[in-house]
Amino acid sequence: MGVSEKTRKILWVQAGGRCAICKEQVITPGTDSDDPSVFGEEAHIIAQSMGGPRAGGLASELINGHANLILLCSKDHKRVDDQPGHFTVERLRQIKADHEAWVRSVTHAEAGRMRLVPDPMFPQPKLLKLITRGNPLWNMVKECVTFEYALPDGLHDDDEDLIVEFMDLLRDYLDIAGDLASVRENRDAEKAIQQYISQLAERGFLVGAYVRRMLLIGGVAQDATPWPMLRVEVQPSDSAVVTTDSGMTRPHQEH
Repeated sequence: MGVSEKTRKILWVQAGGRCAICKEQVITPGTDSDDPSVFGEEAHIIAQSMGGPRAGGLASELINGHANLILLCSKDHKRVDDQPGHFTVERLRQIKADHEAWVRSVTHAEAGRMRLVPDPMFPQPKLLKLITRGNPLWNMVKECVTFEYALPDGLHDDDEDLIVEFMDLLRDYLDIAGDLASVRENRDAEKAIQQYISQLAERGFLVGAYVRRMLLIGGVAQDATPWPMLRVEVQPSDSAVVTTDSGMTRPHQEH
C-alpha cells in the first residue's frame, strides 16, 4: 500500500510545507493563468524497495508510515538518495526531528502576530474582472475592508496623476462605504467611479479588479475574521490580455 492521505497531511503540516534540509517552501506561487507548482516530495528514510538507499530493517507495514517519511524538495531528495553514506537513517531521522521542532517554534512565535492569510473556504482569483462600468466596481468596494492596487510603469505625468486620483478615490470610498445608506449616495458613488473609468478608457487604459477572500488571524482574537481585499489594476489596453470567463483569449474592442 502507498502513503495514506492522512499520513501525507500529517507529514506536510508538521514540516510546515518546507524542505527539512534547505527550509525552502516546496511550492511556488500561482500565476494569473496557472495553479501553483509543487516540488515537494515525500521521501522514505528507509527505502521502500530492497534495492533502494538505506534499504532493510523495517517491517513492510511501517515503510509508508509517518515516522519513515521526510518532506524534501526535489533537489535535496536526489542528494539524499545519491549520498546514502552521508545521509544515513540516523542522520535523516535527526534532520526530520530538528526540522519539525523548528516549525513548531516558528509557528508558536507567530501565533500572536496579526496577519492576513487566504480563506481556504474560497478559491483565490487568478484573473482580473474587466471593469467597464461604475456599478460592478462599487459593489466590490462595498464588500471589502482593505485595498491593494497596481499601476503600469513608464506613465506620462498626466496619465499617472489621473490613475493615482482614481486609486485615492477608491480608497476613500472604501473607508466610508458602510456609512452611505441612501440610494442617492450609492448612485453618486457609482457615477464618480464611472467618470474615472471613462476617462481612463479615453486615454487607452483598462481597469481590472477582483476580490480576494482573506482571513485576519492572530492577535488577541481567538477566531479568524473575514477580511475581503479589493485588488484594482490599471493597464494599457494595447498590452492587456482580455479573456472570457472560461479563460479563452478574446480581442478587446474599444467602446
